[in-house]
Amino acid sequence: MKTVKDYTVNFRGYGKITVPAGTRITHNTACGYDEEYNFVDDLSWIDVNYTDIKFGLKHDCTYYGINVPSEYVK
Repeated sequence: MKTVKDYTVNFRGYGKITVPAGTRITHNTACGYDEEYNFVDDLSWIDVNYTDIKFGLKHDCTYYGINVPSEYVK
């Protein structure tokens, strides 16, 4: 599964973060598989688009997750 269009969210004090279209999504959560969640699985876009904050942003995306609404996912 991937995002079908860009998704912008105000994420954990970083300001507006845009998850680009085509980003891989997963239903895996800390408690197992749940189809109600669409967490960002591929974080490679952070290295390109958010170089100044990439280390902290990757950490928070890994441990807190960005949950993308289902209308952005296919």
